[in-house]
Amino acid sequence: MTIAELLSFLGLAWSRLLLFPGGVCLIIAVWLAEAFAQRHTSQGLRSFLTAWLSAPLPASAVALPWLGVALLPLPGAVALSRPIDLATVIALLEWPRLLAISTDLQYGNRARGVQRLAAALNGYPPLILALVLLSLGTGTLEVAGLLRIPDGATPLWQAVWFWLGAGALILALPPLIEIGPFALDAPDELRPGLRLRMLGIILIAALPGVALLTRDGADEWWRTALPPLTLGGALWIVHRSARRQSALRWARIYLGYDLLLALALLVAGLLALQARLA
Repeated sequence: MTIAELLSFLGLAWSRLLLFPGGVCLIIAVWLAEAFAQRHTSQGLRSFLTAWLSAPLPASAVALPWLGVALLPLPGAVALSRPIDLATVIALLEWPRLLAISTDLQYGNRARGVQRLAAALNGYPPLILALVLLSLGTGTLEVAGLLRIPDGATPLWQAVWFWLGAGALILALPPLIEIGPFALDAPDELRPGLRLRMLGIILIAALPGVALLTRDGADEWWRTALPPLTLGGALWIVHRSARRQSALRWARIYLGYDLLLALALLVAGLLALQARLA
């Protein structure tokens, strides 16, 4: 699916892009970019608009994750006419990080580019393993599958894999969104896109919690807002408490974490094979 196809797909659901969730998250991302830069709000907004209008690559660093966030199946958003793969949403969200790595390695701070690449290599393996566990629990890799929480009719093993995958995804967030020991600065023109990417990934990780609070048709706004806000607060605490710790030490921890997730996947595969042969 091309970007043009995605945009035409959103044509009848334009409010996703301009209002909720895309527009809301874009405003928050610009504000976060300004807050992290510790500058006056008007300067941050001016630099964002200048980058958007003057250079295609910084503009794409905002446009693609903005589109990815707009595709998230949050309660209250206009319904889409067809399902969207989780891989598509993640690919859109990851563009500003890939652009930041490339920019730093080729033209900017090479050491920072290497550090950002190392953080990505620490985050992608647990992300992939967590998504595979989630797919075993839901039977799909569609992003809407994260809202299909297990119920009484769900086999126990599927419920275990679903919640294990949901928890594994949350634990993979520090290197994925570059917080704590993996925290890194970014060029001004890429900072809003990276913050928008961070919000999108937090929303993806919070979707099972949102589904848990909004099941049985409950649609109060706080039920949608509480899981991402709680997760964001917990991540802020992790960032503040671990930002001065060694990234190498955390990388070793994540290596062990990857091995545990791989072992869980192996067990899941063996159980699924045993159930099929029985």
